[in-house]
Amino acid sequence: MTFQDRAIGAASRLTSDAWELFRDCPFVRMQLGERLAKLPDFSGEAARAVSARAEGILKQIDEIDAWSLPQTVGIPLRQARYAMEMRRNAGAWYPTVFDPTGIGFYGLFAPSAYCGGFVLQMFIDSLTRQQFATGGDLDRYLGVLHDLAQCVDRMAERTAEQAVAGMRIPKPQLPAARAIIAGFKGRLKQLVPDGTERFASGLRSDELRFRAEATRRVADCIEPAFARWADVLDQDYEDKAPQGVGMAQYEGGREIYRGLIRLHTTLDLEAEEIHEIGLERIARIHERMKSIRSQCGLADDPKAYLEFVRNDARFSAATPEAVTAVFQRYIDRMDRAYSSAFREPLKVGYGAAPLPKALEGSMTFGFYSPAKPGQEQAQYLFNGGHLTAVPLHTIAALNFHELVPGHHLHLSMQYGNDALLPISRNAFCNAFNEGWAEYAGHLAGELGLYETPEEQYGRCALDIFLTCRLVVDTGMNALGWSLERAREFMRENTSMSDAEIRSETLRYACDIPAQALAYKLGDTELIRAREVSRAKLGGRFDLRDFHARVLAFGAMPLPDLHRYLNG
Repeated sequence: MTFQDRAIGAASRLTSDAWELFRDCPFVRMQLGERLAKLPDFSGEAARAVSARAEGILKQIDEIDAWSLPQTVGIPLRQARYAMEMRRNAGAWYPTVFDPTGIGFYGLFAPSAYCGGFVLQMFIDSLTRQQFATGGDLDRYLGVLHDLAQCVDRMAERTAEQAVAGMRIPKPQLPAARAIIAGFKGRLKQLVPDGTERFASGLRSDELRFRAEATRRVADCIEPAFARWADVLDQDYEDKAPQGVGMAQYEGGREIYRGLIRLHTTLDLEAEEIHEIGLERIARIHERMKSIRSQCGLADDPKAYLEFVRNDARFSAATPEAVTAVFQRYIDRMDRAYSSAFREPLKVGYGAAPLPKALEGSMTFGFYSPAKPGQEQAQYLFNGGHLTAVPLHTIAALNFHELVPGHHLHLSMQYGNDALLPISRNAFCNAFNEGWAEYAGHLAGELGLYETPEEQYGRCALDIFLTCRLVVDTGMNALGWSLERAREFMRENTSMSDAEIRSETLRYACDIPAQALAYKLGDTELIRAREVSRAKLGGRFDLRDFHARVLAFGAMPLPDLHRYLNG
């Protein structure tokens, strides 16, 4: 056996080891369509155990030169390395930030939309769709109800332990945190399956017993767990909570924020550098927006221009159903242009639908939900409450970011590519995922899909909003900005409503710091990679081939993508 053969064998084994650890993540198991048989342990002890396993695998991976191996072996090994990097700090960071999803969404506090709220939403949604074919399914479901109560208790315990250590949810975030807990409490009766369509005919005699026991576990275990969590956030907690926000105010927070920047962007940038990049880009976008406004004589009056757009029936909707129809307008438009930029046809349907009410108050826009058992069509779940109250000229850009050619195109091709190893088929890298989605929004403009000045302005509006994140995320978490200073900056530079600005700034400062930096840094790297490839190939460059190469192996760190594309 040659040295190369031994290296390939070791790489394959380590990739498999990394996959076994990574597949234990709740988000990955849900994406695999696995039935919930057991929920994860969200304790600090469990986080430290995960870190130890990840660190052991990382040390072995770093002994192998992945780039000397065939791409089909070396790239999955690099993806495995990044997956282990996401997990290696889970234990050390646990008192300050923790990652219940398992894919790097480290959040400061559990009762927040994108951290604990997101993962609990996944669990409850899965349970409310579950089908029962055997008596074992019934018993497993009851076991998962018990586990759900433990998950909530672990989150409550962590919240209390943070408070004892002097780390409390800032006062401005407390109302949203309490609302999230209350919102989930209001949904718990859905965990008792009703009707008979979810039960196989042979289980009819067990239904009454099963429902009675499920009702008991919800009432005696899960509801009290949520009540205990709510009790942690009592008046004494609020009295001692800080008014200020951001990671730098917490012990070790500044250094962990640096680690989160590296994790989410995969780039070696300091907070100050990112801050300046954001300021420079915002100035350029403002010039473009002013140019568009000048076409109707409103160059120096952004508010009047927004009113002009608001009064256009094409860009308004009174109901969530009407918002869905606006999304469909751009879905249809992209369908007509698809083959000019991509070779592989889409295999999974997609659409848009309203976000669950429990999350409306703490999510500005929403999130992409891939197809899964019981939900055969992928969906972008949008905040209907917000979108029925604002002009919809940004929906084109949002649609192209979230669906096609953005998240849905990337993820459906990645998840559906059976030729990939499991670690690649289920790879997650925030800089790649969000960078591709924003690149897709830019690409839509190059394809002429923003047909009206209003839609072009909407693209700029979304662009400047996402670019503001580079300024306010770093400002609040590293540079000493107050929450009000961040909000005033966003008021001055975006057309977002006060409600949107409130939820967004709390997302950066109190929920998942640094995650929002990936969007506009990621798309820049993808555009740069494309232009390097174009210059290298000259007349042989084909946009469809470039996109096929970028998506061929799934998500990966951006430096690895550059090396793969130009190696």
